[in-house]
Amino acid sequence: MSIYKQRDIVLVPFPFSDLSGRKVRPVLILSNDSYNQRSADVIVCGLTTNLKPTPYSIIIDVTDVEQVGTLRHRSKIKVDAIASLEQSILIKRIARLKASVFEQVLAMLYRLIEPSSN
Repeated sequence: MSIYKQRDIVLVPFPFSDLSGRKVRPVLILSNDSYNQRSADVIVCGLTTNLKPTPYSIIIDVTDVEQVGTLRHRSKIKVDAIASLEQSILIKRIARLKASVFEQVLAMLYRLIEPSSN
C-alpha cells in the first residue's frame, strides 16, 4: 500500500549522468492514487529551481503548496520530464501541490501529448 499520493512532491535520489554519484532531487507525482496503490511504481515529473522558461513548464511559488513553508524555493515543474520510478526509492514527501495548480499541470501535460493536427 502506497503512502504517496497524486500531487505529492517527494525527494528521490538521481544519479549523475556519468554515474559517479547521485543527488537528491524533488519530483511531482502525476499518477493517480489508485495506480499508486496497485503498482510498485509512480509516474512523476521533475522539478528544478532553474526558472528559465521552457515550453512545457510551470513556475510554482512557495505558496502553491497546501502547507506553506514545506517548499523552500520558487521552482519550475518540468512537465515534459516524465519518469516511472519505483516507490521504494522515494525518500520522503516534502509538500503537496494545491489542486488548482495541479490542474494547470494536467492541462500542460495534455498539450504535450495531444494528437498532432496533421
